Amino acid sequence: MSTYDELECLKTNPFEGDFGSPGDRTLKDKIVTARKGGTCGMCRQEIQPGERVRLLAAVFDGTLMSYRWCSACCAAMAASWTDNGDAWTARARLGRESSNDQGKRTP
Repeated sequence: MSTYDELECLKTNPFEGDFGSPGDRTLKDKIVTARKGGTCGMCRQEIQPGERVRLLAAVFDGTLMSYRWCSACCAAMAASWTDNGDAWTARARLGRESSNDQGKRTP
């Protein structure tokens, strides 16, 4: 698990540059302690119970959406203010590679 400045993480818009609709709105955006495991929405790595993660719930294009980011991705978001987004780009690459690997697996 990574340690990071939670306020710096929350200042980062993970969807910066994406186009939105007039009715889009954020319902919840906070750092929480994960009660259960799951998969990070960015890097596709496992989230462990007890890990500090970012939780975002929003309405996009009229659809309720929810996202969770692991502590390593949260640390990358927080670092993006000083590293020109390098850590965030690396975490995104990890997620793309993970998704590509899953597509290559045979049943």
